[in-house]
Amino acid sequence: MKKALKITGKVLLWILGIIVGLVIISAVTHNILKPIEKNKYEIGQTINIEGQDMQAYVTGSGEKTIVLLSGLGTASPITDFMPLAERLSEDYKVVILEYFGYGFSDTTKKERSNENIVNEIREALKELEISGPYILMPHSISGVYSLYYAINYPNEVEAIIGIDESRPNQTKTNKYENMSPSLALLNTLGIIRDITFLLPNVDDGMNENNFYSAEQVKFKKIATAWNSVNTSVINEMNMVNTNTKELYDMKYPNDLPVLSFLAKDTVDTDNEWLSLHEEVISNSTIQKIETLRGGHYLHWTNADKIAEITKEFISTRLK
Repeated sequence: MKKALKITGKVLLWILGIIVGLVIISAVTHNILKPIEKNKYEIGQTINIEGQDMQAYVTGSGEKTIVLLSGLGTASPITDFMPLAERLSEDYKVVILEYFGYGFSDTTKKERSNENIVNEIREALKELEISGPYILMPHSISGVYSLYYAINYPNEVEAIIGIDESRPNQTKTNKYENMSPSLALLNTLGIIRDITFLLPNVDDGMNENNFYSAEQVKFKKIATAWNSVNTSVINEMNMVNTNTKELYDMKYPNDLPVLSFLAKDTVDTDNEWLSLHEEVISNSTIQKIETLRGGHYLHWTNADKIAEITKEFISTRLK
């Protein structure tokens, strides 16, 4: 009996040692590959915001400027928005900003409050020497930041064109669950990279309409290994309830043109989604909702339609 227990103990120690060894190899490999990949795949330009690097991409040269702002946890906003940005750049200057913790930008421990994120957007545009007013084009959670921006700096926001954007009152009934900061270890130890390597054929529908090149799809998976559940993204997730509560029952400024593209899939699965967007409208003459067939990442499958309707909206609603 004692001999059997001794053998079992040794086997368990061996198994534990193998697991620890694999985790160490994973972490070392991940942290060696990450800077090499970032250097190889770098897109856009790096600007300095309060001593940290933030990545931006600027294209087009129109008189009006559209600023594309990503959803929570989007691994590579520049790649994510590229097909839409290409179409919009035919008529406008288009800027894609990667928040801290996203794409090629640094992570930060600074609180992910509405105020801090909006000030970082403003500082980034200033560093890029692009003057406003701007047309903000937020996806998902950036709808909250854009509303905060428009309310607090109305002279800098010419219009908001949302892509299935979040609304503050949605957390009145559906609170976000806090994520443990320890989950960042999955990123640090390269576990996310391991998962994406082991599941190479998982299709999230990004390239359903062939808007993205094979290289862009590949890079999105690589960026997922860099940025999923990093410190900045976890902190931002844990601030959602606070950030939305700060704007409960707020409406758009009465003189602000607004166009919200809602995903039919979201409207069909969330009974409150349409009403949440209707209740922030203060002037139905210039604030509209357009529902398009597709999922939450509406720009993945509807880049052509979004660009077409956006151009019509800007030409008829903005001077």
